[in-house]
Order: sequence, then C-alpha cells, then structure tokens
Amino acid sequence: MGHNYKDDYPEWTVAHDLALIYLALTHGADEELDASEIDAMSQKLSEWNTHSSREAVKKIMREVMLVYVGSSGDQMLEASIASVADEMSKPSRIAILNDLADIATADGTIVMGEIDFIQQLARDWGVDRDIR
Repeated sequence: MGHNYKDDYPEWTVAHDLALIYLALTHGADEELDASEIDAMSQKLSEWNTHSSREAVKKIMREVMLVYVGSSGDQMLEASIASVADEMSKPSRIAILNDLADIATADGTIVMGEIDFIQQLARDWGVDRDIR
C-alpha cells in the first residue's frame, strides 16, 4: 500500500480534497493562478461547505496551497482524487466537474491542460459518459 500521505495531515477533510483538486486544475494547466480563479475556487468551496465561515474556507485554501507546493503534492492530489471517488456520490462528482469547468473559465480563457484535467477526472471517477 505504501505511505498514506493523508496520515500526515490529521485535519484533512473532503473540503481539502476539493480545494486541492481545484488548485491543481487552475495552476497545473498553465502554471498561473489568476485572482478570478482563486475567487471562483473560494466560492465553490463555500457552496460545498455551507456550515464553514469565509475565514475557514480561506484557511483550507492556505493549507492546501502549502501541501500543493510541498514535496508530497502529487501524491496528495492522487489521494484526494481517490478520496472524492470513494466518498462522494455520482451526482456530487458530476457537480464537482461542472464546478471545475466554471473555475477554469473564471479567468476568461480555458486552456487545453484544463480540459484534459477535467476529462481525466471524469474517467477516473467513472462519470465520463454523464457529463456535458
């Protein structure tokens, strides 16, 4: 099985999984993080975590950014993608993919890397036949 990177972060939640996936989409595709994309990520996270304050959502974003740039970022992303597949229903996974599409277009442009990322997630999550 190998090392479970999530064990290194006892406070990690599904909200962290989502934030990490959102971040990997926006930054991974073009190595840039536009302010409009950050706003869109925060908005989507707030919608999934209606019980969390704006401050709590910002804290999750900060924690996830540190993990993303850290040495185990890739492994944590893989773990988060697997976690969402296991923990969230099919309709929720489809909704997340739609969120990702909205986030990707928040800066006014969508790059091929963002499209590829979303399509790969759809395949990983078994919903590639269900999305528009």
